[in-house]
Amino acid sequence: MPEDKLEEALTFKKEGNELFKANNFEGAILKYNEAISACPPHRMSELAVMYQNRAAANERLEKLDLALEDCNLSIKNNNRYAKALDRQAKVLKKLAAKLGGDEEGLNKRISMLSQALEDMSMCCQLEGYKQEQLAFIDSLLKELGSAEAILANKTRVPDFPSGHTINQYFTSFTQDPFMKPIEGDNPFSKALDHYNKDEFEKIIPLCDEEISGDLPNKLEAKLTKATFLILQRQHESAMDLLSEIISDAACGVEIKANALIKRGALHIQRCLDPAKDAELSLADFNEAEKLMPDNADVYMNRGQVRLLLDMFNDAVQDLNKANTLNPDFALAYVQKLYTDFLAAQQSADQSKIKASVAGFEDAIKRFPNCVEAYALYAKVLQEQYKLAEAEAMYKKGSDLNPKNANLIIHLALLNLQMTGNIENCLVKINEALKLDAKNEFAYETLGQLELQRENYQQAADHFDKAIPLVNTELEMAHLFGLRDSARAKVNAKKKLSEVPSGLQDLGLD
Repeated sequence: MPEDKLEEALTFKKEGNELFKANNFEGAILKYNEAISACPPHRMSELAVMYQNRAAANERLEKLDLALEDCNLSIKNNNRYAKALDRQAKVLKKLAAKLGGDEEGLNKRISMLSQALEDMSMCCQLEGYKQEQLAFIDSLLKELGSAEAILANKTRVPDFPSGHTINQYFTSFTQDPFMKPIEGDNPFSKALDHYNKDEFEKIIPLCDEEISGDLPNKLEAKLTKATFLILQRQHESAMDLLSEIISDAACGVEIKANALIKRGALHIQRCLDPAKDAELSLADFNEAEKLMPDNADVYMNRGQVRLLLDMFNDAVQDLNKANTLNPDFALAYVQKLYTDFLAAQQSADQSKIKASVAGFEDAIKRFPNCVEAYALYAKVLQEQYKLAEAEAMYKKGSDLNPKNANLIIHLALLNLQMTGNIENCLVKINEALKLDAKNEFAYETLGQLELQRENYQQAADHFDKAIPLVNTELEMAHLFGLRDSARAKVNAKKKLSEVPSGLQDLGLD
């Protein structure tokens, strides 16, 4: 009789459970084998439990491939069995960790981690979001995003960002050799003219002509080519060229210092090894400081890197030094004011907060054409919930540079905070994209807003558009994680709408 076979199977399962509790995993597997063989095939829910239990024993024995097979069989028998979904996700994560870093290994890792994320998303939707599972999902997203970013970076197609982004990059340098007009009629002398016309695609070919012809500005051309490779996000090629310049005995101090600054920042952008990257980066900046201790660019750019490394006090010292060396370095001055404000806010020092605000009032008078002064002052006012005043600052910056899409986006988000009108916010961000179709901040913001509205497919689509536009591998990994989280929710919801397996159990025996 079928009920007798079921009772026999359940007895074997119980015996297997006792052996499992006694850490006799081999013996437990033998009992689970007997349970599975004895169980009537239409008792799918019971079979799902037996396969899951055998998966647990195989996992304890580090037989991960067998554990994965059992999880899969368990889920086939009961596609809403949260325990099996949870275990399959964890086994997949362990298997993914054993894979190599070549292209094949990365593709397999991405596939496994994506499935693990989908499994855990289903599990959470079935059981509710538990702290342990949320922590697991967070670690999954970091590993998955990192693997996807590494793979995407290997095959990245050279592409310039918007003209605004390129111009903004050069505001961090007051002594870049590229910005000094060159006399004569040679390829490199024409490069700056094309920059001023926003004809960026013509610059690297002109540099190549100067380099291959062994012409007088060969080293300047190499440095400029490396700079525009950075802007095209071709980090490996840029790194090689910068290193070649730095090791060239004929390289002048100014060119070498600029190359060291750019290589120092590039170590952080590549995100290969956080500890080693920071060490290499600061070593380059320190070498640049020895070469040109009075170069404000060294301190401005090292200050920005130190902020990224959470070396807050050192960053403030660097920005102060940049401002002391070059009082007319507008970007350094307003960055210093903003870091002063953050420090004062962290310590709740009201007198220093007032001093920072007064400093920004002075800054917009001293540097009325510095868009960053208005943008950072607006952030300070927004942090103090002086929303109308912040709005006025964003508008002044936008009036000064109507093509600055970032200011339009910040203003849209501020208006959302003031009114709660998300539809109007979305309209304004899409207007910003008409100005700058390569604005990753716009796409990321749209994705975040759609996440809040639980429009997960739309969110994933926006993150997909942002990913190829960001500069660093770390930013790519973050966006891949957001996209994967949204996709996993879409897929989990779709699977949960399907007919449950094991329904034939109802009304039987």
